[in-house]
Amino acid sequence: MLVVALDLLAEGGVDSLTMANLCARLGVTTGSFYAHFMGISEFHTAFLEQWEVGRVYLLKEQVDCAADSLDRIDLLRRMAVGVNHEAESAIRGWARTNPLVAEFQRRVDEMREAVLVQAFVGVGIDIEEARVLARIGLTILVGTQQIEDKVDRERLDALLSEYQRWLGFARDGGAVLVGGVRPTKARATK
Repeated sequence: MLVVALDLLAEGGVDSLTMANLCARLGVTTGSFYAHFMGISEFHTAFLEQWEVGRVYLLKEQVDCAADSLDRIDLLRRMAVGVNHEAESAIRGWARTNPLVAEFQRRVDEMREAVLVQAFVGVGIDIEEARVLARIGLTILVGTQQIEDKVDRERLDALLSEYQRWLGFARDGGAVLVGGVRPTKARATK
């Protein structure tokens, strides 16, 4: 049901996330819908809970499998490119008028940013700088979702890849270079 709800959001925004549209897409009756939910508001809450848990679970599961911090940064870029951007854009629009939705969106964004901060810290960037860099990365994602009706995934990937290049992430014989310099304890604890 989550995928159907995301598809409806992607196609027509929050106004398309109705009981009639859900039932039609799923091929079920409204009676079947009411057997699971008291109404569309209850469905919206359940949908948002499932969306948040899914984002958190997927991100943590994938990132925990990455071998090192540079791999995590690459993985986070690929995951950012792969999300259902049109649905997330609709959720962001919905969040501007609905405090409950805004709370779910805020938690998802905070989790994404925290994971990126940890990846940056893992390559030797101090925590304060890592927070700024993570916010810039999240801003690239959110900004792209907001300025494009249908996100061009190749363009987003190019933007995020350029962001990584600006940060100077590279490997040198197994050592990590950040900005072309091996991180030192002083840099890591600045």
